[in-house]
Amino acid sequence: MFEDERPDERLVLFAADALSKAGRSANAEAHLWRAFEKTPSLHLYSRLRKFGGEETRARAVSFLEAKQASGARFHWFQPSDLLIRIWMQEKMFDAAWAVARKHGSSPALKDELARASEATHPREALEVHAERVVLLVNTGGNAAYAEAAKLIARMATMRSKKEQADYVLGLKARFDRKRNFMKLLD
Repeated sequence: MFEDERPDERLVLFAADALSKAGRSANAEAHLWRAFEKTPSLHLYSRLRKFGGEETRARAVSFLEAKQASGARFHWFQPSDLLIRIWMQEKMFDAAWAVARKHGSSPALKDELARASEATHPREALEVHAERVVLLVNTGGNAAYAEAAKLIARMATMRSKKEQADYVLGLKARFDRKRNFMKLLD
């Protein structure tokens, strides 16, 4: 009931819980799928995953890949963003990076993926962090410089001392006129 163009996710989850508690798991899953296909979200996916396991993941990923291939958008996001979030939740970072490389993602999601996969994909994470450092330094201001310096320190844990030293020297050469940033690098 009340399954209009964009269902209220809270109501959908409530109804699915009520159906499940009443022993009608198949109806609850069908209800969740209808909502997911109209307006997919990570919450709906997580709930569906509890019902269907690996088959649910495969079906959801196939659905989102088809939507991505068709160029469809879901209100404010691309299907690729949700695919990346699903792969991140599943701790399948190879797949998440593959989607990010192929289709792109929002900058915030890319940063989130980089932080989540630093241990398993340090090179990709370093690239994203380096882009973020440049953005912050170009933005300017002491707060942005401080955030960039913290990110640079974090990057030091993911590479050798020589690589880090070379990276910092490159930053010093590139941004030598940014005195407050230079103070933080020293």
